[in-house]
Amino acid sequence: MSVSVRELSSLALGLPERSRAMLADLLLDSLDDGAPESYDVAWLELAKQRDAQLSDGSAQSKSHGEVMASAREAVRCAR
Repeated sequence: MSVSVRELSSLALGLPERSRAMLADLLLDSLDDGAPESYDVAWLELAKQRDAQLSDGSAQSKSHGEVMASAREAVRCAR
């Protein structure tokens, strides 16, 4: 049985929020399965850089609520 990406995404978007989050997590994990170990090093370096920026004030953090509100707005605008 072959399902198009359009059909699959339509079905996925019809799932409850928790189920969509679980599916998204599974899909993202599947992208990292073949990732070289150098990706881990790169992510760690980026985390250190961002921590330093937060510490020295050259970057500002956002609350979970602010991030989620921005994400919801981005999704709403993309539809």
